[in-house]
Amino acid sequence: MRKGHLSVPSGAGPFPGVIVLHDAFGLTGDVARQCAHLAANGYLAYAPSLYEGGNPRCVKQVFQGALKGTGPVFDRIAEARGALTARDDCTGYVAVAGFCLGGQFALIAGGRGLFDAAVVNYGLVPKDLDPLLTAPCPVVGSFGGKDTIVPVADVERYREALTAASVPHDIKLYPDAPHGFIQSHGDPYKTMIRVGGMHHVPEDAQDAWTRIFAFLDTHLEPEFVSDPGF
Repeated sequence: MRKGHLSVPSGAGPFPGVIVLHDAFGLTGDVARQCAHLAANGYLAYAPSLYEGGNPRCVKQVFQGALKGTGPVFDRIAEARGALTARDDCTGYVAVAGFCLGGQFALIAGGRGLFDAAVVNYGLVPKDLDPLLTAPCPVVGSFGGKDTIVPVADVERYREALTAASVPHDIKLYPDAPHGFIQSHGDPYKTMIRVGGMHHVPEDAQDAWTRIFAFLDTHLEPEFVSDPGF
């Protein structure tokens, strides 16, 4: 496995897996906490680094991949999935979950037949959704009504596209939540995100996680999973 956070549930397993995609800050303590939370609820969680050693060229490449929906970052995401399914303690059923920048990657990867479910947390919605609905997996998404980065109109457009394509989904808009409301960053990131009008909202974050686990518990069960193409 590449550099990253790995959290393993207690017990013998095997367990369904979740690839966790970090935000623009990279592999922070918040990412480790999200992985631990998933593991505490019975999911084998692995958060790969989408950056290669903090190389500025690679960081730029990752952001370009977010804008274009293509690039080496998606190879790293597919590689992470393969690394997880190769483990003896993984059932082979894997979801992708992302936050902010990672939420955008989760949205894109979830529409390409790579995963069995996608957890999209306030990821930017591409203008053209058609290419992401050719082999879509079920989606659970959480967005903030006061998000200054992801427009509410785009969230509704995403919901309508999933509905039109008959993709199982649970998309919820939290009216008073800003961007990044599920995460709880420590310093120095905490100060940076507050300046950007973002902050953790405990009640909404808890509700989002309740929905996420209910969704994953359903859609990562063998009888609900279709062949992801691997």
